[in-house]
Amino acid sequence: MKLERKVAIVTGSSSGLGRAVALDFAKEGADVVVNGRNKKRAEEVAEEIKAMNQQALVVIADVTSSLEVNHMTRTVLDKFGKIDILINNAGGSARENASYFHESSENVWDMVISTNLRGTMICTRAVIPHMIERRVGNIINISSVAGVIGEAGMVEYSAAKAGVIGFTKALAKEVGPYGIRVNAVSPGVIRTPWILKQEPQLLEKLSGRVLLGRLGEPEEVADFVTFLASDCSKFMTGENFIISGGSKY
Repeated sequence: MKLERKVAIVTGSSSGLGRAVALDFAKEGADVVVNGRNKKRAEEVAEEIKAMNQQALVVIADVTSSLEVNHMTRTVLDKFGKIDILINNAGGSARENASYFHESSENVWDMVISTNLRGTMICTRAVIPHMIERRVGNIINISSVAGVIGEAGMVEYSAAKAGVIGFTKALAKEVGPYGIRVNAVSPGVIRTPWILKQEPQLLEKLSGRVLLGRLGEPEEVADFVTFLASDCSKFMTGENFIISGGSKY
């Protein structure tokens, strides 16, 4: 198994892409920390992991709070004694509050930047001293195609996800000498619960922007994240990998 005896924190793993990553990690032998804000859904994911004979620890924590994230890190180290992998997946767009830039509010900008960029920074800062001390670690940040090409009506989200990519590349240069790898993954439009709530006409339009003619599945992104988290990619760091089905930019 690719991740046997590894301990991984997957933020935002109570549903969607994070859930798919957490389950794929467990399938490959990892013990997984399931993080999210919805305790019931997080516990359901944990039960699925335990059914694979892997350990699962549920930690309800807001990734934008240093206090809560530091508590999560201490809890994980107390239980497992180490952290091998951090997946910074928690995030999200303005969704129903999305608007064009000239109409957007500072509150929406603060929320989107905090959830996507600040959350990634806080979680990484919490685990990086431990990884530096051990001289090993693997951090994977979930960005978005929007951070590469920009999306009209999602300027704040595009900016936040572009920031995640820049953060990834810069941090990889700092911590590479300690044996720590840092990469980013930028999915296109994936069939997450939120996407599936949209009108059929929008889903058809989004599918039409993909060369493969369909939306991506969370499991397809999770497969690649697992590859990056494993020793199969041990000479890969400081990169941003796009998984979009060949989006027509």
